[in-house]
Amino acid sequence: MRKLVISVLSLSACVLFSACNGTDSVTERNLFTVFPDYTDVTIPYNIAPLNFDFNGEKSIRVEIKGVQTGFSKKYRGGRVRFSLGRWKRILEAEKGNTVSVTITGRNQKVLKSFNWEISEYPIDSYLSYRLIEPSYETWNDIVVVERNVENFNTRLLSNNNLTDRSCMNCHISNGTNSSFFHVRGPKGGTVVNRNGKITKLNTRNDSVLTTAAYGAMSADGRYGVFTAAQIFMFDRSHRTKRVEVYDTNSDLVVVDFDKETITDCPAVKGEEYQETFPCFSADGRTIYFCRALHKEQPEYTKQMHYSLCSIGFDPETGMMDNNVAVLADAESLNTSFNQPRVSPDGRFLVASMSDFGTFPIWHDECDLVLFNLETGEMSPLAMTNSSNSESHHSWSGNSHWLVFASKRGDKVFGRIYIAYIDDKGEGHKAFVLPQKNPNVYNITLKSYNMPEIYATPEPYGARDIETYYKDVKSSNLTYLPYISK
Repeated sequence: MRKLVISVLSLSACVLFSACNGTDSVTERNLFTVFPDYTDVTIPYNIAPLNFDFNGEKSIRVEIKGVQTGFSKKYRGGRVRFSLGRWKRILEAEKGNTVSVTITGRNQKVLKSFNWEISEYPIDSYLSYRLIEPSYETWNDIVVVERNVENFNTRLLSNNNLTDRSCMNCHISNGTNSSFFHVRGPKGGTVVNRNGKITKLNTRNDSVLTTAAYGAMSADGRYGVFTAAQIFMFDRSHRTKRVEVYDTNSDLVVVDFDKETITDCPAVKGEEYQETFPCFSADGRTIYFCRALHKEQPEYTKQMHYSLCSIGFDPETGMMDNNVAVLADAESLNTSFNQPRVSPDGRFLVASMSDFGTFPIWHDECDLVLFNLETGEMSPLAMTNSSNSESHHSWSGNSHWLVFASKRGDKVFGRIYIAYIDDKGEGHKAFVLPQKNPNVYNITLKSYNMPEIYATPEPYGARDIETYYKDVKSSNLTYLPYISK
């Protein structure tokens, strides 16, 4: 008790001393907060308004001042909501400039001030994401949502209540006019959009391990590269690592969407290694992926360390070249790489890095790391990362914006964050996806999962996917055996 009294008296003295010196007290500084944290961030000039709630005085004035323009307005209840038209005019006028934001209360007292750097680089206009139970243990209620990030408009791309409550995952775009995603279930398949033409493919073939899972598209949309994996999930009793997902066997396969063929390669096939999370280089001539020596799982999941690797690919023949190169050896680094994605300009690759395994969503230690493909250097995105899990990232078309899922905050619910990547490959402070009412993040009991950013809206909606699921038969793929050069 005596220690408690001394501590309280000491804190009171510090607060009194600060007040006497004309500075804000510790308590006062902590009281005035902006939710979500939009302080001192770099934002694209075409992003939706960064509406926020102010925790402090209920009657405030917000002044936005740029080089060319600005405005000042009173807000009550701490709820700051910007009109879309005014917001767009200010950001358009201030491209490349710094905008100051000042919040004042009674007697014009400054309660909070910060800056927004308005980038001259726009972000791609459309974003898809899954809304799913945060434990990922059930998929009775999953939707894939498309959001226009220039405003607050959303629509459903798919709703598993319309597809026999089947799992839906991996909506992946080439960034422009082609995409795919998997719908599981008895009538499921891989739904592929090629320039507005929709097909449904059966990626299961007797000559490959199993159905396609994690994957990516080539820039021209002709090819898809996938993990063919037997994937399992188990619960854990760990406080933060609640769920682990692993595969007992996994190979890489390439699908030619034009010819509806599937092929593999001896170097990325078989039981010695497990391969996962493939993606194409910007020029389509290299496939990056993650690979680990095979171990029995789940007994040895904690010893599964996936290295970052690459293999050549010939777009003319659709064949891999059978020689694997290791870019970053996971065993020597005592880590595990996952989910590599290459920037559209071909300069950088961002991957997630965690202690082990292939399911970083529940790994607090999981960070995003950037590889400079021109120099071979690897560096963490220190300003972008947090103390919680970061994963499932996607590049905007100009290679200056990275969108990813993060569990920062409550460690349970995933949210979508956006970070600026400068010309040197350095990541800046990330900000959460703006909402018309930011309080939605406090009341939504779903995780925002697997964000994908792209330039044009998908040509289908949830009812179209229902029709393709129920009424359209999947096309079978023809297996092409590997042909050595």
